[in-house]
Amino acid sequence: MRLLPKLIIICSLLISAVSVNAQNVSTVDATGSGLTKADALQDALRNAISQAAGVSLKSQSTVENFILVSDAISTNTEGYISKYSVTKEVPLRDRFEVTVNATVSLDPVKADFQLLAKTIGGVRFMAVPNEAKAKADKANYDFAVDAINSALAAKKYRYIDKTRYEKLKKEAMNIMEEGDTGIQYVQTLGIKADAQFIIELVDINTSTREGAFGTRTETKTNIVAKAYDNCTGEGLGTVIMESGWSTAGDAATINRASIKEAIDNGVESLLLTFTSYIGDWVNNGTPFELRFYEMGTFRDLRELRNKLKADPTFGGQLELTSVNNYSKLICTYKNKGDDMADKVLDICDGISTLVDKKIDVKLIYGRQISFAPQSYVVPNLVKPASGSGTGNTPGAVTPPADKSGSTAPTTTPVKSTTKPAGTTKSSTKPTSTKTGTTTKAATTKPGVKTTTPKSN
Repeated sequence: MRLLPKLIIICSLLISAVSVNAQNVSTVDATGSGLTKADALQDALRNAISQAAGVSLKSQSTVENFILVSDAISTNTEGYISKYSVTKEVPLRDRFEVTVNATVSLDPVKADFQLLAKTIGGVRFMAVPNEAKAKADKANYDFAVDAINSALAAKKYRYIDKTRYEKLKKEAMNIMEEGDTGIQYVQTLGIKADAQFIIELVDINTSTREGAFGTRTETKTNIVAKAYDNCTGEGLGTVIMESGWSTAGDAATINRASIKEAIDNGVESLLLTFTSYIGDWVNNGTPFELRFYEMGTFRDLRELRNKLKADPTFGGQLELTSVNNYSKLICTYKNKGDDMADKVLDICDGISTLVDKKIDVKLIYGRQISFAPQSYVVPNLVKPASGSGTGNTPGAVTPPADKSGSTAPTTTPVKSTTKPAGTTKSSTKPTSTKTGTTTKAATTKPGVKTTTPKSN
């Protein structure tokens, strides 16, 4: 008779364990689309994660940039989907649709959501036209910027509106006149506006052709957009957004409809460039750019670099670029920026060549942190102008100019007694930054590796 109570207890524990386990996964049906079957499958898996996470994380909806964090989480399909099966495939005229039944593990989703929520904070996007191209076609570029902003608003992403951009543009025009690519100008605008991510509309190309039997003219638009991380100066990728051929309305109406259709078709791929990049922070740490002013030469800073390499919370290549008493280092860090600043200061205080200089943080702009001796005044600190949409975070110290033609945006410091690299000709070049690949909208994901989970 004693066995019966024990069996009841064991069965109760087993049921309880199954119940607890059931709470840690969610099985959902989700549909995705893409130009290829593989793209459609990946889209379906991201949508499955988004559905499961949306229910699981609903109580945390007060998190700043909640949807952006959720979108970044959903890009990690291999990390969160334990199994899936394809239940439906539909080849359409211009795309594929795939439906999956997927099991999503919620514990890692919740943990990584909290990690990214701390890191992302008040991220803002800024869409800007290529000023040289926009001079000749202002109406279309303005319309395209508005369409991008509308897409950001629909996703509840924070962005700098066009009115704010126009006010700041006048302050930064001299940078564009001095630079030879316009990239310095774009980054300066982003810094002034306190925008951590930049979307530059590089080109809007409208094609026309005669319709059937020459009775009407058809219009098609291609829009080239480049994505930048304004805190580290990295080019994240280039996306081409395309419309179909359109004939509805007069020439101006057709043109605008074609631009809007191109953005509607390609904006998800453009935003995926950013969210995939952000989602990658979970595994590799958050990218930071550290700048060191008047702290010595490359030889003087080698010990600092080596100590950072030995610290497990730092990652990345940790390649040090140094010229004219200015050094720059891009790394990753698995915590918040002010924690990193504290750690770097502690390391500096333990290095004999630096301790007497009393190194201090001159500013923190997003994931860009500048260090210098307390007594040193860094020239040309760029601060966001006051007003709505800019926040209270100071802007960034301008980095060396990049003459290599890469997509990484940089700005050039004003003349001073000590000049960072780029103000004078030098054989030493700043660190090259990675640049994403040019892709068709909704085809490959720029700058991101996506591994498809194995179907069970």
